[in-house]
Amino acid sequence: MSFPPISVVIPCYNQAHFLAEAIQSALDQDVPNLEVIVINDGSPDHTREVAAQFGDRIVYIEQENQGLSGARNTGIRAARGVYIALLDSDDVCLPGRLRLEAEYLDTHPEAGAVFSDALLYRGGQILGPKSRISGRPRHPEDFRWETVAYCPTPSTALIRREVFRRVGYFDERLRRAGEDWLFAVRLAVEYPLAYLDQPTIYYRLHGENATAQLERINQQNRIASCAAVEWERFPDYPAHFRAKLLYYRFATAWRTEAKHQALGYLLRALATDPRQVPYGLRVLAQGVRNTLRRLG
Repeated sequence: MSFPPISVVIPCYNQAHFLAEAIQSALDQDVPNLEVIVINDGSPDHTREVAAQFGDRIVYIEQENQGLSGARNTGIRAARGVYIALLDSDDVCLPGRLRLEAEYLDTHPEAGAVFSDALLYRGGQILGPKSRISGRPRHPEDFRWETVAYCPTPSTALIRREVFRRVGYFDERLRRAGEDWLFAVRLAVEYPLAYLDQPTIYYRLHGENATAQLERINQQNRIASCAAVEWERFPDYPAHFRAKLLYYRFATAWRTEAKHQALGYLLRALATDPRQVPYGLRVLAQGVRNTLRRLG
């Protein structure tokens, strides 16, 4: 089976010690017309030297530090592929990943992107599927309306290039967290999103993971949720999805923003779709649990 050209975009900031394994895992994929792009996002380490070991087998780009979103966008804009695969520099493609995902997009032309499960990986040891922690979407053939609560793993993504022309690129205000959630939410306005219930990458756990920086994540999530409800295409979502986004915006605003503004999001959610009150109550309950953990 032939596939359209595929570009693998690998942003890297100060992770030269992981980069070679990520690059090699992309180059080892059994698909034709493969392009691997490495973006050195102003790394102060030896990222340049590691990338140079691969010579002309990769496309290498250097830029001043712009954060993860800016580095991904640079690679996507430079890519020649019809399909764009994302791979963070600390993750590793499993054999057959791109063939599996490209076959799915080829046979499901309505899907804008396909994602999958991942294997948690630390210090050479496999810890099990990431879905045991993050969960799985209830509707894997099209989980777009689940993206408020379920954020797929970006390093598993294979995305049609046309998607970026239709819904935009990663929001560069989000430098290291929240960008993947916001991008998935924006994808939902135009395309079904698919999930394959099998791992296609090793998701490496280490002390530098963005997910380990709780306060930064909270701050970036506030920016992302605000961007979602203020997006010009927000009215294009169905009412149930708008209401869920507004509940989430309320939850992210309550602790650090003016209370009257936060309550405004709550009231808008109630008015948008009263049937989503049970969802709103779950969001509120989670917020209370998070507060108790901070105080505890």
